[in-house]
Amino acid sequence: MTSKFPELRDSQVALLRAEISTGIVLDEHFNRATSPSQNVYTIFEDFNSAIDFAKSLINKRKDIECNLYGKEMNFIQRISY
Repeated sequence: MTSKFPELRDSQVALLRAEISTGIVLDEHFNRATSPSQNVYTIFEDFNSAIDFAKSLINKRKDIECNLYGKEMNFIQRISY
């Protein structure tokens, strides 16, 4: 179980991390999300900020993927190495 999807405003984007090998969702500290109290979403003010962060992250952590979502949890893009 993971935390509730955040309410996004305007052009905000939510980033969700997961292990590539298992698809298991990770929290902001890269721990497997097993509790609703863990924060699994990072909110960015716009798409470009989210993409820049995701690319930087996967260049350091090739074992994870980032999924970007817009309002109402609309899937935007998956980024992986």
